[in-house]
Amino acid sequence: MVPGKRPIAIVLLALCIPVCALCFTGCQMAAPLALTSTSMGVAYYYMNMTEKTCVYDLDTMNKASLLTLKRMGFTIGDQSKDADGDRKIKAKTEELAITIKLKKITPKCTKIKVTVSKDVFVRDKATSAEIILQTEKTAELMRMR
Repeated sequence: MVPGKRPIAIVLLALCIPVCALCFTGCQMAAPLALTSTSMGVAYYYMNMTEKTCVYDLDTMNKASLLTLKRMGFTIGDQSKDADGDRKIKAKTEELAITIKLKKITPKCTKIKVTVSKDVFVRDKATSAEIILQTEKTAELMRMR
């Protein structure tokens, strides 16, 4: 190497590092925003469902859920029962997909969890809350008969 002459790679590297440092300083600000928006999205996805524990047995809540969905004009789809006896009811409209999960807490208490979604990301908490309210009213009417 000739004294006073530096290889071109070292010169380019010496110039690139400060330029990159200046160009990418915004990444420090963007990272927390990206993480915050991701956590907000996850919270929205999991929090925009409605659940409640009701003082009705599992069979009553299952029948009341089906009657409520029919009365509200939803088309009932798949119904399933898992190994623990918990129930899952699916329904739909032109725009919405409804999933109702019923879990036996005690012989007289059932947890109902309703998720209403428009697509993969959009949830409708108001409709899910109304389905639970109407299901409880239907179960109460069934108990009085």
